[in-house]
Amino acid sequence: MRHSLSRRLCALLFAAAAFATAGTQAAHAGGHDGNGDHGTHAGHGKPGGHTLDVTHINNGNSYSFQGIGSITQQQPPQPPAEPCTTGSQDSSIVYTALPVDVLQCSQVPSLGYEATGTREFGDEVGPTPVGRTLSELRVLFQSYACSVSGHWNTGDCVTTTGATFTHPVTANIYAVNTSSGTPAPGALLATVTQTQTIPYRPSADPTNCTGADAGKFLNTNTGRCANSIGRLLTFAFPSGVTLPSQVIWTVAFNTTHYGNPPIGEAAACFSSNPGCPYDSLNVGAFSFTGAPYRGTDIDPNGAFLNSVVASSYCDGGAGGTGTLRLDTPCWAGYRPLGEIRAT
Repeated sequence: MRHSLSRRLCALLFAAAAFATAGTQAAHAGGHDGNGDHGTHAGHGKPGGHTLDVTHINNGNSYSFQGIGSITQQQPPQPPAEPCTTGSQDSSIVYTALPVDVLQCSQVPSLGYEATGTREFGDEVGPTPVGRTLSELRVLFQSYACSVSGHWNTGDCVTTTGATFTHPVTANIYAVNTSSGTPAPGALLATVTQTQTIPYRPSADPTNCTGADAGKFLNTNTGRCANSIGRLLTFAFPSGVTLPSQVIWTVAFNTTHYGNPPIGEAAACFSSNPGCPYDSLNVGAFSFTGAPYRGTDIDPNGAFLNSVVASSYCDGGAGGTGTLRLDTPCWAGYRPLGEIRAT
């Protein structure tokens, strides 16, 4: 079911908000929901439409709209003033958009890869100082997956305490090509694919999370009820890559219907309850106060996105789909949350 809504940012989930309308769902483009029904991906508004369409993939492979943005005319909940306003002073950091205590911040908005047909996502940044040797990329992910049964958005999530899953994720560092006048990925300077260990979100907590928070769990890091759990994933690069004045960092991983290549519906988890956990894995995107804390964000209103769904882009796909390109200006306030370290 397609929803005609004005928006400037597709598929960022603000899970601290309540649902706008119970049962409002739209399935992914060209795919099926958990029951095998065809659906369509929620559309993307024109650049400059100043409301948000908030969607996310759930574990049953269908989407649900959260109760903010263009439906309720509200802005997403802001993280508290303290903490979450200070970056690390570690001398190895040459770029960071991450507060030092990012896991203690209230729930961070995030981009769902399966929900938006995304293959790769990241940002163009300027490391400071220039000329150091790349060592690591750290990125904030959000996990909405339940390990035993249920879904994050149906109030019935059941997870074995401490349960985790593994999934290969690729981290890339590109040079920047400006020959066309628009920044674009240049040479691939470094790439690693590492199998990461990711937590399932905890079970619904009917004792501490009730009313508007029903179905969520109490995040002991933040003291608030949440739909997802954050995890900082670290990607270590082989030595030998000298960082230039500007680079594009990205992370890429495969989901059921998207990726290089998509995993496909033959995976055993696809037909199970609660579904495949990688379909409920997101990358954080939010501009914290004072960020970036080291280095520069070359286009604070843009991100680099590779999606096969035209409506996932600010320009509605006019600049092409299925290729990593600058997507601007609809990412204002939603900076991809990464950190580059160097020696």
